[in-house]
Amino acid sequence: MFDIPDQKILDFDQLKWGKITSLIKVERSGTRGKKDYEHLAYYISSLSVSAEIFASKLRGHWLIENQLHWVKNVVFKEDIWSRHNYIAVTNLSVLTTLALNLYRFLGFSSLTCAQR
Repeated sequence: MFDIPDQKILDFDQLKWGKITSLIKVERSGTRGKKDYEHLAYYISSLSVSAEIFASKLRGHWLIENQLHWVKNVVFKEDIWSRHNYIAVTNLSVLTTLALNLYRFLGFSSLTCAQR
């Protein structure tokens, strides 16, 4: 994490990004399956806190994204549901979340195995 000089903050304000006080650069690398990967991401924030706090917040965000949203989109295929009936789609989403929590509570490490 590094602070943005005041002039750069003013430039961002002119673009209606709000009061930006921090620019965060995150470098990720690792192995998925047998394939190495590297990923670089930048975040802007109005918070002015330590790098450790930003890292904690970003990990929390991606934990939710990877353990809930991705699963609901890929395993339960929520993104392809018709949005014509908002109440029905909302009810189905609640049921898939309930099923997901039940699978995890029962100790399934694989949701595909849990569904079978």
